[in-house]
Amino acid sequence: MVSYQLSAISYQLSAISYQLSVISHQLMRYMNPT
Repeated sequence: MVSYQLSAISYQLSAISYQLSVISHQLMRYMNPT
Protein backbone atom coordinates (compact mmCIF):
# COMPACT_ATOMS: atom_id res chain seq x y z
CA MET A 1 0.00 0.00 0.00
CA VAL A 2 2.78 2.42 0.92
CA SER A 3 4.73 1.51 -2.22
CA TYR A 4 1.59 2.15 -4.28
CA GLN A 5 1.20 5.61 -2.74
CA LEU A 6 4.88 6.36 -3.34
CA SER A 7 4.62 5.31 -6.98
CA ALA A 8 1.52 7.48 -7.43
CA ILE A 9 3.29 10.46 -5.83
CA SER A 10 6.37 9.98 -8.01
CA TYR A 11 4.14 9.75 -11.09
CA GLN A 12 2.36 13.00 -10.18
CA LEU A 13 5.70 14.71 -9.51
CA SER A 14 7.05 13.60 -12.90
CA ALA A 15 3.90 14.89 -14.62
CA ILE A 16 4.21 18.24 -12.80
CA SER A 17 7.89 18.56 -13.71
CA TYR A 18 7.03 17.77 -17.35
CA GLN A 19 4.34 20.46 -17.42
CA LEU A 20 6.73 22.95 -15.79
CA SER A 21 9.40 22.21 -18.41
CA VAL A 22 6.88 22.71 -21.22
CA ILE A 23 5.65 25.98 -19.68
CA SER A 24 9.20 27.26 -19.19
CA HIS A 25 10.02 26.35 -22.80
CA GLN A 26 6.97 28.26 -24.05
CA LEU A 27 7.90 31.23 -21.84
CA MET A 28 11.43 31.25 -23.28
CA ARG A 29 9.99 31.21 -26.80
CA TYR A 30 7.62 34.05 -25.85
CA MET A 31 10.39 36.15 -24.30
CA ASN A 32 12.79 35.49 -27.20
CA PRO A 33 10.74 35.25 -30.43
CA THR A 34 13.88 34.86 -32.53
